[in-house]
Order: sequence, then structure tokens, then C-alpha cells
Amino acid sequence: MENRIEVFRGLLHYRYYTYKLRDAERFPGVWKKTIVWILLSGLIFGFSAYYGVDSEYLSRKLAAIPRAEYEMTKLLFLAGQILQGLFFGATMLFLPALFFWALTDLEYKRLLAIQLFTMPILLLEKLLLVPLAIYLGLTKISSPFSLGIIAQYITGNDWLIYFFANLSIFKIWTIFLEYKYVTAMTDKNPKLILLMVIAIQLVIWLFVALLSFIRMENIL
Repeated sequence: MENRIEVFRGLLHYRYYTYKLRDAERFPGVWKKTIVWILLSGLIFGFSAYYGVDSEYLSRKLAAIPRAEYEMTKLLFLAGQILQGLFFGATMLFLPALFFWALTDLEYKRLLAIQLFTMPILLLEKLLLVPLAIYLGLTKISSPFSLGIIAQYITGNDWLIYFFANLSIFKIWTIFLEYKYVTAMTDKNPKLILLMVIAIQLVIWLFVALLSFIRMENIL
């Protein structure tokens, strides 16, 4: 039995799609869709960079450097964000799938298919931050979708603020989806599955928070 991966259907109708994903023996198009979503991630990160999102350090350098150098820095920033988007897409697809594969008896392609269902959620969050940054001047740590705003009132520790800024309703949505799919396709204890899902997401948030904490202007 074959099951062509329908990303949005798997995202919105997980109860129905769980049975198709569990019973299918082959998954045509998984690798093709994986490449497409990684490229789309790079495109969305580039779109965000084009409108200056997360480029506050460039604005501070504007008055201190020649115009030609500033334009070159903007171009490098755009290229860097595209590469970051490609890395983000690959990480969010391959890393959780590899982690679940190592701890369960499920086929890797089956787990990769589950991660494909989470990509629209993560990229939607990235897209929604663009108008918030353009029209309201909000940065990622001030996103109304995350705990970053609350963290700014509780602590002055930048690393903790960046960490909680990654804990958003979209990330919770991905945790819920991963938990539902993996639980339905394995006989392992649901509590253990939940712990596994939270653990890999926690590792990713810690890593992303660390990268955000290392300010770009301190690297240049």
C-alpha cells in the first residue's frame, strides 16, 4: 500500500491521516517534498531579511560606514539569512525524525513525513513576524505569540529571554502534532513519547537561543 504525503492534509486532519501513515508501506515523494520545504524555508527567511527583520544591528551601523559598505553588508545579511533558513528547515525536518527513529521502532521515512506536517506551522510563525516587525516594530523576543514579552518583565538575562521567545503557541502546536502521530504509531508509553518530543524540542530551543544570544555585531 502506498501513501503519497499530503502535507496540509496531514497537518489539519491528523486523526484521519494517522491511519494512512501507519498502514502505508511506501511513501512516494517524501524526499522530494523534504527538499521543497527546505528550499521554501530558505526563501521565507530571505523574504524576512529583505524587509529588514532582525537586522537592527545594520541600522546602527548605517551612520558609521560608507554607503557602499552598508549595501554590501545588507547583501551579506540577506545571503546569511537564506542559508540560515535552509539550515533551519533541514534541522527541523531531519533532527527530530532521527531522534525518534533512534528511540522507537518506526521507519525513518515515516517519521520524516511527520516532520513535514510541522513545517507549515513553523514557517507560518516566521511569516507572521514580518508584518509585526514592519508595522509595529516588534522583534522576535517581543512576539505576541511567545513568552518572550513575559520573560522581559521577569528577568534581565538575555539568554533566558531568547530562550522563552522560542516558546510560542506555534512550537506547542508542533509538539502536539508530533506527540499525536508518534503515539498513534508506536506501542511505547504515551508519557514516554511526550517526554521524547519535549526533550528534542528543548534541545533545539536551547541551541537557537544560544545562536540568538551571540550578537551579530560581536562576531563582525
